[in-house]
Amino acid sequence: MSRSGAATIILAAAAIAGVGPADSPEALIGAGHFKRARARVEQRFASNPNEAESLWLMSWIRQIWGDRAAALDYAGKAVKLNGRDARYHLRLAEVLGESAQNANVLEQFGLVARFKKEIEATLALDPGNVKALRHLMEYSLVAPSIAGGSHEKAAELAGRISRIDPVEGALAQARMARHDRREEKLEEIYRKAVLAAPLNYDGHVALGNYYRSATVKRFTEAERHGRIAVQLEPGSIDAYNLLAATLAAQRKWSELDEVLAQAEKQVPDNLAPYYRAASECLELNTEFGRAERYLRRYLSVEPEPRSPTEAQAHRLLGQVNEKQGRRGGARAEYRESVKLDPKSPAREDLHRLE
Repeated sequence: MSRSGAATIILAAAAIAGVGPADSPEALIGAGHFKRARARVEQRFASNPNEAESLWLMSWIRQIWGDRAAALDYAGKAVKLNGRDARYHLRLAEVLGESAQNANVLEQFGLVARFKKEIEATLALDPGNVKALRHLMEYSLVAPSIAGGSHEKAAELAGRISRIDPVEGALAQARMARHDRREEKLEEIYRKAVLAAPLNYDGHVALGNYYRSATVKRFTEAERHGRIAVQLEPGSIDAYNLLAATLAAQRKWSELDEVLAQAEKQVPDNLAPYYRAASECLELNTEFGRAERYLRRYLSVEPEPRSPTEAQAHRLLGQVNEKQGRRGGARAEYRESVKLDPKSPAREDLHRLE
């Protein structure tokens, strides 16, 4: 069967199945719709501040917005109210893990011990919990042997994940390959995942991003998987980000504008594809007017957490202005970037111009 024929069958099956993100707070968070989820979660919490489910969701939201102290407090309360729910133990483990990564050496020991305890509690209640297995795999991969780290254990966990979910297993296997500097294995890993689960959005996005990467640059393949992913989940942003960068890299400007318009229609509260396209224009050293237009559109809506920040967008705007010889405009954008984020690298750009 031809590639185009296979893609047609995939898209038809997706339409029949109604594949797409659900509308619950958990599903919205999983799909990256953090601002939508925040509104719902905060409303629920206001009505049910002592409910374990509300506390669990609030912990998630607070962690996404960078408030680890509040996230840890809410997660701990959820576990105390209902220690029989694996999701609550996992939530607490995830906050503890992130806190450990940002703590000093003395604090890390206690946080890591608590993290492992909560992961073990999660798996005792739900042995097939893929997220918990993935976190434990990551820990086993990077921790020193004296703290329980083991490459063999990480490999065993990656295999276990693959038997439960082929796409999540591929992501785990890819993480192992990168850790072992076996990048030549990545295409095979991702392709197997897509073949095993052809209607899985994340699999197509992962394979597309691999083809899109700076070391591979197989843009035709990247575009194909990006378009399949968009059809599978038109309300999720990652595939649009992939397509925006890929089409810009190929200088397919009219198709790029069509995809950006589609992305904005489907996901109006997340304009990250505009940023991705503008960044690619700057990388290619071309279409600076287009890049400026895209960045100003990106800044017209509050960015989602874990997307490029306003400070980053203003720095990119400064670079675009500088490329066009507009030093005054560049300085203004660099100043705004530093104002929004005192640690922005735009500070060095500003010093260079002044």
